Amino acid sequence: MSATDSKLGTLLQKKAALEARIAAEQSKAKKRARTEDTRLKVIIGAALIANAELHPETRAGIVEVLKKAVTAPRDREFLARKGWL
Repeated sequence: MSATDSKLGTLLQKKAALEARIAAEQSKAKKRARTEDTRLKVIIGAALIANAELHPETRAGIVEVLKKAVTAPRDREFLARKGWL
């Protein structure tokens, strides 16, 4: 094996290691983004529900949004059971 082949092999190993690190960081970033998105939905949803309990006009507005935005039968059935549709 020549010195050039050895250098190339070393560089290819470093490239593979770097690509693996990049993939791991991308995966962490996606997971963090999903976690933050879920947290945002929970916080906003809780605030809207709390406000809807105090203000009927807020509840009415939320119900109108839900009627338009929620189309999956399973989700609509769940919301109806919970008194939101």
